[in-house]
Amino acid sequence: MAIKRLSTKDINHKEKMLKVDHELTTDYTEVLTCGDIEFVESGNDNHLSEDEKKAVKKDNNQPNDKLQVSKNKIKGVKESKIKNPKGKLNNTKDKPTEKPNWKEFKKEKQELRVKRKQQKCPFYETIIKAKQHWENVRRDDCPKDKKETLLKELLKFSKPHLEPMVYSHDTSRIVQWMIKLGTPEIRTVVINELLKHVPKMLLSKYASLCVKNMFKQGNAEQRKLMINSVKGKVYALTLRTNAAKIMDLIYTTYATPEQQNSMMHELYGASNILCESTNVQSFSDILKNSPNTKDIILAKTKDHIKKFVLKQKNSMQTTLVHNLIYEYLLYVGVKECGEIFSSLREFPFEHFYTSKSGCHIAMYLLWTSSPKEKKAILKHIKSTGAILDLATMEYGHLILLALFDSVDDTVLVKKTIIPEILNNIDNIATNEYGRRVILYLVSWRDSSYFHPNDIEQLKKGDSIKDCKKEDEVRVKELLNAVSERLLKHVQETPSFWLNNGSIAMVLLGILKSGNGETLEAAMKTVADYIVDPNNQITDKDKQVPVYEHAGLHMMLRKLIGHDQVLADSEKSSFSEILSLALTQETLKTWMQCNRACFLIVSLLESKVNSAIKNIKTLMKTDIMKLLNSQHFSGAKVLITKMKSKD
Repeated sequence: MAIKRLSTKDINHKEKMLKVDHELTTDYTEVLTCGDIEFVESGNDNHLSEDEKKAVKKDNNQPNDKLQVSKNKIKGVKESKIKNPKGKLNNTKDKPTEKPNWKEFKKEKQELRVKRKQQKCPFYETIIKAKQHWENVRRDDCPKDKKETLLKELLKFSKPHLEPMVYSHDTSRIVQWMIKLGTPEIRTVVINELLKHVPKMLLSKYASLCVKNMFKQGNAEQRKLMINSVKGKVYALTLRTNAAKIMDLIYTTYATPEQQNSMMHELYGASNILCESTNVQSFSDILKNSPNTKDIILAKTKDHIKKFVLKQKNSMQTTLVHNLIYEYLLYVGVKECGEIFSSLREFPFEHFYTSKSGCHIAMYLLWTSSPKEKKAILKHIKSTGAILDLATMEYGHLILLALFDSVDDTVLVKKTIIPEILNNIDNIATNEYGRRVILYLVSWRDSSYFHPNDIEQLKKGDSIKDCKKEDEVRVKELLNAVSERLLKHVQETPSFWLNNGSIAMVLLGILKSGNGETLEAAMKTVADYIVDPNNQITDKDKQVPVYEHAGLHMMLRKLIGHDQVLADSEKSSFSEILSLALTQETLKTWMQCNRACFLIVSLLESKVNSAIKNIKTLMKTDIMKLLNSQHFSGAKVLITKMKSKD
């Protein structure tokens, strides 16, 4: 970049402009000496005319700020030079003559704060005293006698103010502790004092917790009175943030069946006269008993559902609302609920896990969703880590079963759901509801493992689900995804699967659905574990061999009985593998056990020729003598069976 060289003319012009600017901005009054100022103030005006002198005199009467400032500055400089003989100016600010007393200042502020609180709260002194008592009462080292005395005193001076106390954070805790730790008499006084305020308390964040404590600690009569106090306000309270959870707790935990029906009737929009009828039990009963107002009730109920949908996080997680939506759905049908389903699909699926009817609603949402919507649901369930929770929930596991029935994209299911199940197989298999998830994958809708009501509920989706793939194809693909891994787990840890009768029934389903070399290896592992006399489990507080356990014995007999189905096929059977694992020493031990003898009978009845031949070969004279000396029923049946075979 080239630098431009200035000419001499330009430099001179620039210096002139800087000089002019300096003159315009310079305050000449700052350089005046004391003599100059006195000369100006003395009025040395001999050279002026009479008129000009009068004008100057008039101006002198008015203060000249600029001159005064300059004069003060000059005086200040002189004084500083006198105090600082070295010529250094003293620029430090003047320090205050007295130091403030901060303790008194803080004390005054605290007193002012207390006065303001006293003006706001007329019973402020009572609250202070109550807090002092509460701090002593809630301590673990407080003696029981002293605690009772303090609680009585606390109730005495706080009783007139209980109602306003429950709405504040700190004082509501005091009331809750009075209900929790107080004697039955103290608890009754507190609850009776607050009974009439329950609907209003439910709307408050802190007072609603007091209501929760009142239901928990109160007796049946007090609970009945509290539930009656919210009668006619159920719908309005369920819409509110703080009250929704407490209303759901009341409905699911403390209300009697009659009170539950009464609460639901208010959500239906039915009249009070209709709700008093003893014949009215459900939504369909209401519409059946009132044909003239059927359309009005349906419209009112639908309007209530729409309003609940708007209250997403609060109302939509309550059993009350789930029951309302599900009963409405069952009455009007799936086709009439398209608009409601569209709104419900916007909710996270975990909103429906909390109740039986909520899980049934989620199943309908799965059945009626498009493939794209199902894919989004699957990804959401995986992202929230809810698969293990769903699999072990009383009703949540039904959502997974409906998902296995309705998703055609089994590849996506294998990537999202199946790995989570297989990675947590121990936790799922030990859970009552988790076992059903595994059994549904290996024994689809087998009535041996599933209740008829559950099968009937799952069959409801067959006619409405949006699927193109046949059920048999989908079931086989899912079975192939889990069978190999489950059989390997059985092979690695037979003690886990033969720990109790419930888990053994899952093992039965896994072995019955398996095939190939992995199945044969798993069966051999199970047979070796059963034959080993060192393997024992607890049955009725005592250690018994595996084959003597009632639940495991039943499973083994069913597994041997399944071999009759495979008798004509060339597949390996458990009967043959078990017969090969038996030795004469083992049989001598088995002949002295009742259930073991019945297992031998099952092997002889299995129609597996190789197994029958192996057993007859092992049953030599000395073993038969030992068997004849036994008197229990298993030995008698086995003797009869051996004679008939001869």
